[in-house]
Amino acid sequence: MDNKEWTISEVIDSFGINGHTWLMFILLGLANIFDGYDFMIVNSTNTYLAPSFGLQTAAQVGSLTTWGLLGMVLGGAVGGAMSDRIGRKKMLIIAVIFYGLFTLPQAFSSSLGVFAVWRLIAGFGVGSCIPIVTTCFSETIPSKNRGVFVTFGMAFMVAGWVLAGLIAAPICTADTSILGDLTGKQITLASGLTYYENWRVCYLIGALPIIYGIVLIFAMHETPHWYANSGQKEKAVEALAQIERQHHNTVTERDPNLLVVPPKPAQAGPNVLFSKKYIVATAAIWCTYFVGQFCVYGMNAWIPSWFQAMGYTPQQSVNLQTWNNFAAILSNISVGFVSDKIGRKKNLAASWIACIVVIVVCSLVINYDPSQSKMILYVALMLLFGFALNYAITAVQPLMPESYPTAIRNTGVAWCQAFARFGGSGSSIVLGAFATVFTMSNPALGNPDAVAAAAAAGTQLAETIPAWSTVVLTLCIPFALGFICTLVFVRETGGKTMDQLSAEASGDIGDTGTTKFIIMMVIVAFLALMCIVFPLLPAGTFGVGPDGAPLAFAKTPMALPLMATGMLLPFVFFFVFAGPLALKKD
Repeated sequence: MDNKEWTISEVIDSFGINGHTWLMFILLGLANIFDGYDFMIVNSTNTYLAPSFGLQTAAQVGSLTTWGLLGMVLGGAVGGAMSDRIGRKKMLIIAVIFYGLFTLPQAFSSSLGVFAVWRLIAGFGVGSCIPIVTTCFSETIPSKNRGVFVTFGMAFMVAGWVLAGLIAAPICTADTSILGDLTGKQITLASGLTYYENWRVCYLIGALPIIYGIVLIFAMHETPHWYANSGQKEKAVEALAQIERQHHNTVTERDPNLLVVPPKPAQAGPNVLFSKKYIVATAAIWCTYFVGQFCVYGMNAWIPSWFQAMGYTPQQSVNLQTWNNFAAILSNISVGFVSDKIGRKKNLAASWIACIVVIVVCSLVINYDPSQSKMILYVALMLLFGFALNYAITAVQPLMPESYPTAIRNTGVAWCQAFARFGGSGSSIVLGAFATVFTMSNPALGNPDAVAAAAAAGTQLAETIPAWSTVVLTLCIPFALGFICTLVFVRETGGKTMDQLSAEASGDIGDTGTTKFIIMMVIVAFLALMCIVFPLLPAGTFGVGPDGAPLAFAKTPMALPLMATGMLLPFVFFFVFAGPLALKKD
């Protein structure tokens, strides 16, 4: 041992990729697989949940996704701060067991209200898990490989999405009741097909994280970065020694008194994210991730309905959604390599352009196909669609932990993801509202086979259906916003160690950011009212239509303008308060 000062990043970089790296890779990856399954299973089963709960409107069906996302918003905001306070390991274990425990009663729900409550509570754990995984990867992986591993974490989450689709399709369409009385009730889908309530089995499977959380207690280690930043330098040295001993068969003696830890910010609350020191970084990741969540989660909620409107069966539609998510795994794996090679900003900017191109192609090519003759083409388009959209949202991931010092890193990551989930929460409802406005004549009415099938099932075909091609095309607007925000706010962070980034992010924060934080919370409240609360209020709350029927919020003249205002206000806020600082730095 010499008397030279040293940092945690220097030691981790000197270890390179080792056994501990792969252990964390597997442990964190499995946590995200369970997390992804828990989120996506509602999108893979919503077609079957709707008749069980008597759901009639697009907003009600869209809300099945919304409740979990709202829980994720709250869980991410609280869990992020808790992780910075009590440690990454403890908070991850709590989060995993929590969402497994509260997914279980969803299988026994008898109504939308009961299901929504359990979904909301389980979302607390899901929302806490994802930012912790991102932060743990950033604090565990050597600097030159950080982008790859952080984005691989998202690939694991999307693998959970794929598993949800693969598991849900055969279970929900099984010819017999799988669990006796629990799944024995028969339901009739909007298409006229009849199945059992086997969807409940999918939520019993979602309780498996309870067991995995216990495994993490014994298998996972706390990150040396967190120990060092919390003032426990001796434990940081012990953690590094344990890694070295297990995977290098040597132990280098290190003096904890010579460990250099970047200074902490004077304050550590979420308001600091809006101080002059950090607001540009906050604008970069909040805006771009909001766009990604809105588009990815919104379309995942509606892809099955989209293809059913195009003439495909419920199972075929879920399968197409699964192909979309399978492509997301491939994009999540590749995005980190490109990000580490060409830089975070160039990679993200190019991804938004690619998304616009793909959205236009899909909206023009996908149309009514009752014979399913275009199945192979649509699978290919869903692969392209899933790759592009998920590439963009995952390209934001490396920027999150790299934007803040260790003391507020997980707070920053968690609040970014929590805010963005308002985009995801509202998107399924907003796109559903758009679908009620943009309609076209139902092409099935001109198809004798479709008319005969509906008559045999005792149902009547609707005269109009959502014009999904038009709805999908509107996603060009948020993608263009994402591209502009990338050019204005994103700063290159690739290739630097976490300690270098922490040092650059330390120092005078300029102001507390409290006023701007309060303004943003007011905007978020307005967004929640316009895009989540009002659309879910009972029909008739906003009067009656010209035909005397109760009027839903989505059908009122001001609904879409108010929803659009709610979605756009956060961007206006950041351009007003962070824009001048961003341009000044240039």
